[in-house]
Amino acid sequence: MRRKPFCVVVWVLVILVLCDRSWAQQLDDSKSAVNPLVRVLQAKGILTAEEVAQLAQASSANDADQRLAKLLLLKGVISQADYDQTVGAPAMINASTAAATSPTAVAAVYRVPINIGASVAPARTPPQEPKVIPAVAPLRVLPIDVPKQGGLIPDIKLGSGANIKLYGFFKASAVSDTASSGGPTFGSNDFPLPLLLGDTGPTSDPQVHIKARSFRIGSQFEWVPKNSDLVLTGKVEADYEGDFTNANSVNISSVRNGQFRTRLAWARLDTKLGGSLPWFAEFGQDWALYSSSLPALYETTGTAIGMGALWERVPMFRTGVQFQSGDVRIQPEFAIVLPVAGSAGLTDEQRARFGDRAGAESNQPGLESRIVLQFPLSHSWQGVAPAQLIVSGHHARMNEIIPASSLSPTVIAGSTGCATPPCSVLSTFPHGVQAGNPQNIWTAEAQLPTPWVTWVTKYYSGDDMRFPFGGQLNDVFTDLNGATSVGSALSFASRSIPFGCVGGTAAPLNCNGNPITVGSLRPIRGQGGFSELSFPLSRIFGADPGGHNAGWSLHVAYGTDRAQAADARRPGGNGLVRTDLDTASLTYKVNSWMSIIDEVSYIDTRAANQGGKIFRGIPATQAHSWRNEFGTIFTF
Repeated sequence: MRRKPFCVVVWVLVILVLCDRSWAQQLDDSKSAVNPLVRVLQAKGILTAEEVAQLAQASSANDADQRLAKLLLLKGVISQADYDQTVGAPAMINASTAAATSPTAVAAVYRVPINIGASVAPARTPPQEPKVIPAVAPLRVLPIDVPKQGGLIPDIKLGSGANIKLYGFFKASAVSDTASSGGPTFGSNDFPLPLLLGDTGPTSDPQVHIKARSFRIGSQFEWVPKNSDLVLTGKVEADYEGDFTNANSVNISSVRNGQFRTRLAWARLDTKLGGSLPWFAEFGQDWALYSSSLPALYETTGTAIGMGALWERVPMFRTGVQFQSGDVRIQPEFAIVLPVAGSAGLTDEQRARFGDRAGAESNQPGLESRIVLQFPLSHSWQGVAPAQLIVSGHHARMNEIIPASSLSPTVIAGSTGCATPPCSVLSTFPHGVQAGNPQNIWTAEAQLPTPWVTWVTKYYSGDDMRFPFGGQLNDVFTDLNGATSVGSALSFASRSIPFGCVGGTAAPLNCNGNPITVGSLRPIRGQGGFSELSFPLSRIFGADPGGHNAGWSLHVAYGTDRAQAADARRPGGNGLVRTDLDTASLTYKVNSWMSIIDEVSYIDTRAANQGGKIFRGIPATQAHSWRNEFGTIFTF
């Protein structure tokens, strides 16, 4: 039954050949080497002159057959199954000879039976492997598959020669949450954050949300240069999961107006060094290299922010090579990225104008690298993705600038270090002063799919991890290094920077002959990770791959994110020390376009100081929440 649409196509092509035989005979000698069927397709607008010329340059008749079949596949004239049968047939008749002689030969080329006044036996097709329900594939935002020229089956072909394929999803869900994160800023989010970020009022602030802003759309691009071994690809992706708008026309209804935001936007060049070693260079915004492994959560607005899933998307220049031996691949990569502090004190005006500044003002890019080992756990397993082992690292530097206009001119008794002691902070630093800190992260990750369960796990450790949503969203604390405080000043990024003098006294304030110094910024250290088990329930229980019960799967995960308690207690820390996330997600995939999901989560947050936070209107050290999200997701 699957061949019927293709038989109709072949009949149409045969009729075109018969109707235009007189036209084909009028072709000049320079064109006679090209299959007449190809000329008919050109005359009918199915093939362009450029495509016909490419077919004429084929190195052999078999090569011409494969090129023609691929063009017809790209244009939707034949299906993928028809293409596979045509190109993969062990003894295929050449289209350049047989197709020009008879309709029966045309059918033989494409392995399809027809009947013109006589019975023609259908060609035998190679045996196919039995269908199986695929195992759960790990969520890989940074795959290492090498793109091939012409490998994209486009939805749109531009006049410039670029090919475009669209994709995306729409998600609608209902959320019930027994507690909020608290406070006027974080107390009413429709996605989970660590608890104890603010006072929840007289209760735990339970909430219900109906979400319909999780719409994502993207496009893959491919450029096919002529007579070149370069492969040019790209991607642009955006969604409506940004914050809500603030405009007179929608202020009353802001809650339903999520802002459109960029997720990914990059272009990539692939080629082979020395004709054999795959190499690529990518330019644009993509996932940071420490984002290789993510949990398969239904809730993707935050994807476990501050709960063990370290990730970010960032502008970068990225490059790498791939070594391959059989099915084993090793890909080392390196990138220079935009350094970002994730500064908490920026005003709305600053965020709207430049987003962040402490990283860029260090005057040096961030550096990232990772190495991926990909291999199959077993060659006998069907429908199972290869395994991956990954190690990655990140380093950047942040710089806070305190202008002279922010420094105090008040003279401090007994202070030195300026032209005419005693000194003030301003006279000590008449041109302003700078303070900075390093940002370091490393990860170890494993993705191990099997037919029965897929295990994905990740561990990370580092400091100043607010930007990649780690370390309980802490960045740095200020340290006077044992000095006596003589005041503080605000940096351009609105961070309070302290000043002091070693050996001074606080009452009365006196530096006792010592110079005024600026305090240090020390990154708050942290660690965390997650471990997830995904079960293909339908495959485990032997469901029919073509039946209604073929789409059941279960994800169970535990994640934790922690900050050093001693660091989190220091001035500049937020006082949170740990948040744990337990999640179970049941998915029913109705078909290739629609899924129904129910996800239950338990969130537990702890503070660094006993009774240091307010929860339900009283001092608290720990808070928890049960969260349930049920909904659908439609993909395209």
